[in-house]
Amino acid sequence: MTYPQNPQGQPQQPQSGPFPGQPYPASQPTPAQPYPGAPQQPFAPPAAGQPYPAYPGGPGVYQQKPNGATAIIAGILAIIGGIFAIISIILAVVALSAIHITLWQLYASIVVNAVLVGLLFFGGIGLFLHKPAARLCTIIGCGLVIAYTILSVALAGVATAGYKGSAQVLGAGIGGALIGLIPPVATLVLAIVKPTAEWVNYRPGAAGQPVPQGW
Repeated sequence: MTYPQNPQGQPQQPQSGPFPGQPYPASQPTPAQPYPGAPQQPFAPPAAGQPYPAYPGGPGVYQQKPNGATAIIAGILAIIGGIFAIISIILAVVALSAIHITLWQLYASIVVNAVLVGLLFFGGIGLFLHKPAARLCTIIGCGLVIAYTILSVALAGVATAGYKGSAQVLGAGIGGALIGLIPPVATLVLAIVKPTAEWVNYRPGAAGQPVPQGW
């Protein structure tokens, strides 16, 4: 059998592949296949001067520490109110032991001030510690002080009605009550405002942690 010759006159060798002049299938380049779960679109860097887009569903902004000025002032005033409640209890007990007469006003003063000691001390200290329940106790305590003061003045006016000089006594009592209501009213307002609510709902342990958002 004679093989065909090339132009130089040399016999041409047969092709080793399946088809003449074609490479083996294994030598064909295989396109890269994406792994499962990979994005379908290739990542394209932004143009020059353009910021990179935020990752969708990533963490949000960092939680900022709220201003606690109103909460701290309210806590200080609440503790001072608790101290005055303790002094009122001591004065009422001394008055009962001195006069040896049962007066329901003094017993009522002891009970009310004992409740105020618990509410205002817990409220004042808890405001420093970001306790939402402390804010509620402070509001209740201040409301109780205001209501009890107004009721005491009204009952004193009724009890002294018809006596000589009762108008002067009642006027002095109203003036003293108005002055005495300034601290509890100021504490109540400071405890109600929004910055105090944000302060008690803030957690120091979560400072600097990103606020989670929906993915």
